[in-house]
Amino acid sequence: MGRDESLHRLVAALRGAGRLAVCEVDLDPHDLDKLTVPDTAAARQAEDICRAVLDTSLVNHSYRTYAWGAVLGVAERRAFDAELLYVAALLHDIGLTERFDRGGCFESDGADAANELLLDVGWPPDRAQNAARAIYLHMHEVEETDGQEALLLSYGASLDVTGRRFDEIDGRARDPILDVYPRASFKQRFLELLSDQAARKPHCIARVYMESGLGDRILAAPFPD
Repeated sequence: MGRDESLHRLVAALRGAGRLAVCEVDLDPHDLDKLTVPDTAAARQAEDICRAVLDTSLVNHSYRTYAWGAVLGVAERRAFDAELLYVAALLHDIGLTERFDRGGCFESDGADAANELLLDVGWPPDRAQNAARAIYLHMHEVEETDGQEALLLSYGASLDVTGRRFDEIDGRARDPILDVYPRASFKQRFLELLSDQAARKPHCIARVYMESGLGDRILAAPFPD
């Protein structure tokens, strides 16, 4: 498949917006030069798989997860591996699909599949495992010691799902992300998928989250769907 150029347009829009307030930090175009669109075999493989197995609402969620996480990482002056974060963001929900559902918890199935895919494109085992661990941890507690990419993936995913840290990002940064990657009824679609996981896999953390009110938090997220 050819590359989706939407992310290039998004990065250009963010860099052209002038100063942006994120996490009470003023970012200028020089800061935003740290936002990249990785062009590697692993990045292209992740893009192809993401677009092949996920529907539009989940594809856009995956790209938004990278965008939110990377913007927050830049604002917090974190030194992160953009390629690793990008690949992990695009693959973090593939365990929800029939192709990659191996009968385990979706974050575990997705992590295992990502690890295998990254080894196949030539990543060293430790780097592939770091991406896989970030994918697994996005549904669990993430600590600073788990690595910058795991932390930023968690930031990005939680912001997109429940709106956590929404108010920390200037509207001039939020609007281009939502314009380039529309929500496309994401709340309802993701709620359906998590409800299915909770029902079919009662031993997984998805059920714990759903029973603790995650569904309500998804629907209350400050995004128009």
